[in-house]
Amino acid sequence: MKKIFFILSLSFLIADSESATITIYKDGTALVKQPVSWENVPKGNNYIVYKELPNGVHQDTPFLNLTNAQILSQRFNSKVFSSIDYFVDREGSYVNLKPKNERVIKGQLLEISTGTVTIQHKGGVRTFKNENIEYLESEDKIKEPILKPFIAWDIKTERSGDVNGELVYKSTNFSWSTVYRLVMNGQSNGELIAEAIISNGSDLDYRNTQVQLVEGNLNKPKMLRPRPDHAMSMAARTESKPAMEQSQLGDYHIYSMKSKHDLQAKENITVRMYGPLTVGYIKTYVFENSERRQKEEPLKVELEIKNTESNGLGIPLPAGKVEMYTNSNTLGLEFIGSDRIGQVPKGQSSKLLSGYAFDIIGKRKVLNYDRQRKSEEAVIEVQISNSRSEAVRVRIVEHINGDWVVKNESHDYQKKDASTIHFSIILDPGKTKYVTYTYRKEWK
Repeated sequence: MKKIFFILSLSFLIADSESATITIYKDGTALVKQPVSWENVPKGNNYIVYKELPNGVHQDTPFLNLTNAQILSQRFNSKVFSSIDYFVDREGSYVNLKPKNERVIKGQLLEISTGTVTIQHKGGVRTFKNENIEYLESEDKIKEPILKPFIAWDIKTERSGDVNGELVYKSTNFSWSTVYRLVMNGQSNGELIAEAIISNGSDLDYRNTQVQLVEGNLNKPKMLRPRPDHAMSMAARTESKPAMEQSQLGDYHIYSMKSKHDLQAKENITVRMYGPLTVGYIKTYVFENSERRQKEEPLKVELEIKNTESNGLGIPLPAGKVEMYTNSNTLGLEFIGSDRIGQVPKGQSSKLLSGYAFDIIGKRKVLNYDRQRKSEEAVIEVQISNSRSEAVRVRIVEHINGDWVVKNESHDYQKKDASTIHFSIILDPGKTKYVTYTYRKEWK
């Protein structure tokens, strides 16, 4: 009887697909539109097979459109050969095992797992780690084992010749995200670059692929988001024109790459979406507090960017991470913080927190607090000191809960909501300002 030879390893078979269009959604799902063809198909009823499928294909989604044939039936076969499962079924039978740097051992297979193989032979019972095994073989005969899922169709053709069409299916193990790079050149403007990081976490190579990215979450059953741990392939970053075109997809936005790319299995690629774009921002130093809290700390640095054409944007911005940098006269480009933004429609604004300014300090005191049976009153003092060489914009945010009124305020304020007021001031270099107010609460 012919022996069948198997190597136990952690490797997997890589197939590839050519000239597909892949639309990737934020939930890890992709819609694949794959051109297909079969040569010299005879006239009449025929059986055709397609094997280049990724490991995450949704079995209920594939459908085939043919231009010159009629589809009679479709079947999806996902029962792929597994060497581990094969030998688990043969525990108790005799096998040949070749350890590294040893002779072949013939014995009874007692146990097999993803990490070890245990056999009993004339010398006793031995357990081998997989990395120390050259091969394990059985005397069973396997005819053409199925190594990947495949789809097959019964079709009918009116004449002999090539059959062409398009296979459409959905698959998991794909994802994309946006990373922005904001290089601040001063207090009011900088350069913004938007990049898309695209992950092919499947076991299938897609060559010469048109990639489309959808921003927004469609209503569909939730899937597990892939956690890629792959090599990063960086696209060129010298082109200032957008590498993608943006358009509407119903209630969503779709970004289409202008050029085709190879998406290798288990790999990420980074592609320029926008930029560099010259954008303006409003820098504000923020000091935020609530009621009777007393503290002294540096102010938060907030950047507000308006998504308008007059500000160098006016384009739908997908949600993503924003990396912020500044140019130093002595050290060059330096990282100063990061934040995340949600989707920013055209005409809206986004606020970023880059960190804390060590040379702009806020100090808050409760100068007086009086609580009675049916009332409460507090006198608040906020001190802001600017040690910088230029004037700065400061916003003091105060949170007051309950039914309250403000009186005796030293500066004008804005009531933002039922529990928040803002004081906005301009602070000259080397100066200190004091903002005071009294809040009062009454209840029955």
